[in-house]
Amino acid sequence: MPGAEIPSDSTAIIDSSVLFAMGGPSNEKYQAFERFVRQRNLTVTVPEQVAAELGESPDAYAYQRDRLRAAQDAGWLEPGRIDFSTPRVPEVVDKNAKTDVEPIC
Repeated sequence: MPGAEIPSDSTAIIDSSVLFAMGGPSNEKYQAFERFVRQRNLTVTVPEQVAAELGESPDAYAYQRDRLRAAQDAGWLEPGRIDFSTPRVPEVVDKNAKTDVEPIC
């Protein structure tokens, strides 16, 4: 669903590639994403295992960890458990691994 509008008050699940692509808090892409999230009152979640991996990343990858923490400290990103028993979740997660993010409402 490229180009589809994410409805307000939805939950968006992102993976580490989104954090890497938008850069850190001083980057325009990061700031635009944060504004988008706040204006639409979105809940943004990163899977727990991704948050754990980034939090334990080697010092050479500290910039990745810093992006995660900055978003968490700003209050718009939280680690979350993905419940694969919820209808459509496995399908959407598989699809997102191959394409763009799709909202799960």
